[in-house]
Amino acid sequence: MEFLTDPFLIDPGRIDGPVLVTGAGGCIGAWTVAVLRRSGVEVVALDLRDDRRRPALLLGEAGAAALTWEACDITERGALRALAERHGARSIIHLAGLQVPFCKADPAQGARVNVEGTINVLECARALGLRRLAYASSTAAHGMPPGGPIMSTLYGAYKQANEYTAKVYHMDWDVPSVGIRPNVVYGVGRDQGMTSSFTVGLARAVLGEPHEIPYTGAISWLYAGEAASAFIAAVARDGEGAFVFDLNGPCDTIEAGIKVLDGVQPGHGVTASGAPLPVPPDFSDDPIRAHLGDYPAVSLSEGIALTHRAFGRLKEAGQLRATAA
Repeated sequence: MEFLTDPFLIDPGRIDGPVLVTGAGGCIGAWTVAVLRRSGVEVVALDLRDDRRRPALLLGEAGAAALTWEACDITERGALRALAERHGARSIIHLAGLQVPFCKADPAQGARVNVEGTINVLECARALGLRRLAYASSTAAHGMPPGGPIMSTLYGAYKQANEYTAKVYHMDWDVPSVGIRPNVVYGVGRDQGMTSSFTVGLARAVLGEPHEIPYTGAISWLYAGEAASAFIAAVARDGEGAFVFDLNGPCDTIEAGIKVLDGVQPGHGVTASGAPLPVPPDFSDDPIRAHLGDYPAVSLSEGIALTHRAFGRLKEAGQLRATAA
């Protein structure tokens, strides 16, 4: 579905060689590999398993099958470095990680994947002399130290540890990096976790099914394509420091999103109830845009309309499913 990725295509001349994308099977990862591939950039997709379901939503089955894909455990430092060397990676976009509930259920495994895995990526960049590295932190890092107004989680603790680790890698070994903290993301491919509920509801609306979002109030509306564009922009030039930025997208209410959907599909059956999410919805994008320069921004109405159109196409092809949030 070219209409999804076309607004985010970049000049391949801005990228100096193959891009290794970890966590390529996730939502932002799928968008990142799709945009890079359709821009004519050589990309190596990496995930724990060879699961191309989400990239296929954007590239089609044939396009996803044509991706160069490596199944690799991010906690295996030697394997990670070997495949990066084999493919001649010149930059890394590190998106692999375990989310909040998985870290809580198995803290040790969460630390291995989220903290040790990120150290392994930094070690890989250090060994290969890479000057272009972007990694996913999270707005959950604002929940540290515990006891403040923002929800504290092990996931957030691990992400904050990664941010400080990246700064030390730059201080001690001149490894540059850009850490990006995406807030609530929506769009094609966002089908897991509580904050995916609006996207899941949008898919169910297209399927003719009712859906209740279990929270109300303001959230960030970070379109998945916009998030991918920020990560790509972060590796479109050599780095010179160890920076960390919030990535928010427009701030508006769940009710506003439902109102937009009213105009796209009247009588859709999506409702909302409950308390607001315990996540600040209005971090500023000004610092990251000042650092990275211009990359596409997507309004709430544009993002919902594009996602609804894509879900309609997927329904016609018999490929649309909605995962419970």
